[in-house]
Amino acid sequence: MTLIQLVTSQTQKMKASPIREFLRYSQQPDILSLAGGLPDERYMPPYPTLDSVEASQQYGSSEGEILLRQQISDIATERGVLGSVNQVLVTNGSQQALDLISRTVLNDESIILTEQPTYLAAIQAFELQGAQIKEVPSDAFGMDINALRDALDVHKPKAVYLIPNFQNPAGHCYSDQRRKDIAALLDEKDVLLIEDDPYRDLCYDNVDLTPICSYLKSAPWAYMGSFSKVLWPGLRVGYVVASEELIPYLVKIKQVTDLHTNRLAQCIISKYLASGKYPQHIEILQDTYRKKRDVMAQTMATYLTDIVDYSVPAGGMFFWLRLPKNVSSNRVCREALAQKVLVLPGGAFFANPSESDDAYLRLSFSRVSEDDLRHAVRILAGVIKKMMDYE
Repeated sequence: MTLIQLVTSQTQKMKASPIREFLRYSQQPDILSLAGGLPDERYMPPYPTLDSVEASQQYGSSEGEILLRQQISDIATERGVLGSVNQVLVTNGSQQALDLISRTVLNDESIILTEQPTYLAAIQAFELQGAQIKEVPSDAFGMDINALRDALDVHKPKAVYLIPNFQNPAGHCYSDQRRKDIAALLDEKDVLLIEDDPYRDLCYDNVDLTPICSYLKSAPWAYMGSFSKVLWPGLRVGYVVASEELIPYLVKIKQVTDLHTNRLAQCIISKYLASGKYPQHIEILQDTYRKKRDVMAQTMATYLTDIVDYSVPAGGMFFWLRLPKNVSSNRVCREALAQKVLVLPGGAFFANPSESDDAYLRLSFSRVSEDDLRHAVRILAGVIKKMMDYE
């Protein structure tokens, strides 16, 4: 038996990430990286001092530490996600929550609807289970409601995956009416909503952030969140709050996967939440990242007006750019990298990529300094203009 015969068909079908070629440069000290959605280390608070670490030495509950689960339940309730502490599962980042949900509800006969474009790692998680991904177009207010209605009727999907707040990669934020309309459709069709909300606290403007799942009356749902974007991503602590009928199955898959999330990491997050410092920390992040967003927007307006299409996000970490006709995002990324600036090509964020998807770039503004943002955008603008002249 050859090695390839040992590998499952789902794993063989997984596509290699086309952006890995670029991301491997992000750790080099001389590279200005606008590639990953990473928080700024300079604004990470110090770890709180724990009263005792002995309690975390033994195996723990698969659901997670009860105090942290209660704190997460309180956060979710404040946001409008109604569920008891028994509906909370602590995970190794929200990425594991996405994996657990995928393994629980998807298989090679399943169809799932996503936004177009959508989160790269979600595409990979769904494809690993053999699911068919059907993309639904979005506009500035979220997934197009008429296109969603048609897709629900035609494809009869098992689930719909959405990032309504500061979507990755496009950055848009759903309007309140769009959220209500989507919830009504999912109730009507009885389709599972998988709602991913890692950027909610990174809000810089006055926009509605009500979770779509809070408007559901009967459809099943799973709401994912994370502390990685606002505290310490290295701890890998996220969570999922889900329908009462769904959560027991997620716990079973969690038990098989890794027994439980690191208890020490959970205790650190819980202690910080209990300190009362979390709201002020979020305000600091909002002020800091708002300034960075504005710097990027101002610099792009100076150097890229009437050249690329983009909108200024109301929150999150990303700008989404559409390049001029016949300018390739992959070529732009390679040329920018040669000048020590790292950005990501947009094609990887499409489940069913086509040639037209090579027209997009995703830029992150969260990690680098304001001066470095200005420099990086100037370099990028020069690369794009040079390619326009060449074309």
